[in-house]
Amino acid sequence: MMRVARSVLALLFAVAVLYGMQHTRPLYSDITSPIVASGGMNRRVEASAFALSLDRVRVARVLNVETFGKSKTYTSSGVWLVVEGEAEAKFETLGLTSGEWLSGSGVRYVLTDRVPATIEMMPGDVYQPGLPRHVLLMFEVPEDAVAGGTVVVARTKLLPLDDEIRIATNVSGRDIEPELTIRRNHKGPSWTVLPQR
Repeated sequence: MMRVARSVLALLFAVAVLYGMQHTRPLYSDITSPIVASGGMNRRVEASAFALSLDRVRVARVLNVETFGKSKTYTSSGVWLVVEGEAEAKFETLGLTSGEWLSGSGVRYVLTDRVPATIEMMPGDVYQPGLPRHVLLMFEVPEDAVAGGTVVVARTKLLPLDDEIRIATNVSGRDIEPELTIRRNHKGPSWTVLPQR
């Protein structure tokens, strides 16, 4: 009788352990997710392969882009987010090809492909170790996705277990400008966002 009770208790214990292991194990997506480094605006956030700092986020209803003496106007049913900052590779030359705006509600918006990359904006730039470069990111998002947003930048979305930097912004969604102009420069920074603040 005692032997049967021990066997039943051992079997119940094994079932409880297996049940606990099954329900507490991480999902495959959690195991292979990017390695995240987080920070805030106006601070340098370091990942193992690159560093990023964001200085300014501006929101506008209309975006004008001036390059090579020509101007083009971009409108949207939402708003334009223009994010300026600085990026630097740490150990090897690399390109940053993935940028997203993560709204406060968790919806992700990728970099716009409507504006041609003639202003040395992300994606497309190559970053060298020890040589910080200005970075320009542009997103087209609904107006209600602005407040509480986070900028997410990675080398690519295709590599699991790679670096990802998340920078929480201080954008409220109430300071929407009627229009912004991005002008290509010939000296100094590659662009100027007008009107300047």
